[in-house]
Amino acid sequence: MHFFPNLRIGQRLAIGFLAIILLMVILTVVGIQRVRSIDQQLTAINEVNSVKQCYAINFRGSVHDRAIALRDVVLMDDPANRHAAEQSIDKLAADYARAAQPLDDMIASSTDVKEKDILQQIKAIEQRTLPLIAQVRAFRDAADKAQAEQHLLQQARPAFIAWLASINAFIDLQETKNRQAARQAVATARGFAMLMVMSTVVALLLGAGIAFLLTRSVVLPLRQSLRLAQRINDGDLRSQDTPTSSDESGQLLHAMQQLQRRLQEVISAQRSMAARHDAGEISYRTDAKLFPGEYGDMVQDTNALVHAHVQTQLRMTEVMGNYAVGDLTQDIEQYPGEKSAITATMQQVKRNLQAINAQIQELTQAACAGDFAQRGQPEKFEHDFRLMVENLNTMMATSDTNLASFSELLRAIAEGDLTVRMSGNFHGVFASMRDDANSTVHRLTDIVTRIQTTSNSISFAAEDIASGNQELAQRSEQQAASLEETAASMEELTSTVRQNAEHATRANQLARGAAAIASDGRDVVGQVIEQMSAIEASSRRIADIISVIDGIAFQTNILALNAAVEAARAGEQGRGFAVVASEVRTLSHRSSDAAKEIKRLIDDSVQRVAEGSTLVHTAGTTMGEVVTSVQHVTDIMAHISAASQEQAGGIEQVNRTIAQMDETTQHNVRLVEAASTAAHALEQHSTQLTRAVEVFKVKATVL
Repeated sequence: MHFFPNLRIGQRLAIGFLAIILLMVILTVVGIQRVRSIDQQLTAINEVNSVKQCYAINFRGSVHDRAIALRDVVLMDDPANRHAAEQSIDKLAADYARAAQPLDDMIASSTDVKEKDILQQIKAIEQRTLPLIAQVRAFRDAADKAQAEQHLLQQARPAFIAWLASINAFIDLQETKNRQAARQAVATARGFAMLMVMSTVVALLLGAGIAFLLTRSVVLPLRQSLRLAQRINDGDLRSQDTPTSSDESGQLLHAMQQLQRRLQEVISAQRSMAARHDAGEISYRTDAKLFPGEYGDMVQDTNALVHAHVQTQLRMTEVMGNYAVGDLTQDIEQYPGEKSAITATMQQVKRNLQAINAQIQELTQAACAGDFAQRGQPEKFEHDFRLMVENLNTMMATSDTNLASFSELLRAIAEGDLTVRMSGNFHGVFASMRDDANSTVHRLTDIVTRIQTTSNSISFAAEDIASGNQELAQRSEQQAASLEETAASMEELTSTVRQNAEHATRANQLARGAAAIASDGRDVVGQVIEQMSAIEASSRRIADIISVIDGIAFQTNILALNAAVEAARAGEQGRGFAVVASEVRTLSHRSSDAAKEIKRLIDDSVQRVAEGSTLVHTAGTTMGEVVTSVQHVTDIMAHISAASQEQAGGIEQVNRTIAQMDETTQHNVRLVEAASTAAHALEQHSTQLTRAVEVFKVKATVL
């Protein structure tokens, strides 16, 4: 396969398509052969075996119908019907003979020995049966019916059975052959389907392999060329792909590699020049004679461009050096085109340096004269120049604001106003001045504030004490009166609680009696439940007995009906028996109706007894719950009685405590009156201290 990559692309495609066409021809030939085999098998089923089977089925029908017609000839007494049956025998025999000739022709050309043997057997039985049919008909024509029946049953009938059995064997043989042919056709079709599937898979795999080889042999070199072109377009000239074929795609890849090497040489020369310029050799230029054609022109143009930029940079360096040492008298040349931006930029640099110098001189002179309100104009500048002017303005504003704030603080202290403070963002010396001045004012304010706060606190406390003592005295008197009333109420409550304790004891005794009565009621209800259950069981037993009686009445009715039928068959002799059967049937109906009515009443009684039993069960459950509830009530009444006894003892103890509280309250009233007098004196002294410190003005303090 080494020659394949060296073929032309058209030759490869021709080989691939020829292989696919050859495979399709092979599949077509195999398919035609298998379809012919299936057609032969289906033809054998439809045009040979099925036709033979159809003739045999007609034979069987003819033989069967002749046997029936022969039976009719023997059994029928009507001459017309018998004549019709004889004509049917003759017609069926003629039809049988006409159908036998085509079948004989088909069997003659058949190679199946078994098939021929069965047909010969059918013909032999036919030859034995036809004389028997003629003998039966002869006996019947001679009016010897008995002899005809005997001959039909003993000789003709077995012959017909053997004849039909041979025909059925022939039919079964054809059916077996059809099934075998059908199975062979199905097997052939399945084999053909499997062959087609396998052939299709092989064709697909072979086609896919050919397509893969063709695609790979064409696409891989093209993909290498495309990848190389893409890398060259992206600036990557390091590809090392080598051609693997000598066709058009391999030649394209070889040309792309030559282009890559030429570009690498040009770029290498430019990098060498850039490296020397970076090393300081700005006079170095690439030799354009080393590169052919447009590559040499491109290198020459690059040299000219580098030279022009180098000259411009040297001139800019010279002018910027003069500006750096403060010499603003130099101007750069006017460059053409886009390079004029360099000229404009250098001129703008010069103007900005001159303007910022003027702003600095103006602000410095104002600060030396003590005028800190003077400001620069930052809107005329941009970037760092603007920031320089803004910083100068900030310095002037900070100095002006800090000095003004310090002056205002000193003026307020001189006037006795201790609420003023220096506030703001101060730095350096100004921050120290602010902190020292604020500390001084803060200490003065603290001293005065503490004096004012103390005097106010004393005054407020004295007022609160005086008013509290007065209110306490009033409440103490009210409390003493309330305690006297409480003592009287507690005496009445003690008497009431004692009566409640006695009543609770009596209620406890009554609850115990009710619990005993409820327990007896529960026992009685239990006995009633047992009696109701027994009644319900007896009622159900009676209903079962009535059902048995109803069944007996139904059987009696059936027997009477049968007796009436037998009497009717007996005729005149059974008329008396029919009358008795009718009376029995009437009594049976009445007995059945009475049994049904009794059963309905018993069922209703059983239902009512069941409902009563359910109610009694419910009453029993309710009585149990009542007994439980009464027992709970008895327990609760016992607890109430004990609690009432304890409550009576506790209330007597409360009475003694209230008497002691009354004595203590009277003593507290006397102490409160003395404290109220002292509080009024303290309030007068605090008022005098407050008036003494009102001279100072400080911030309001929340107490």
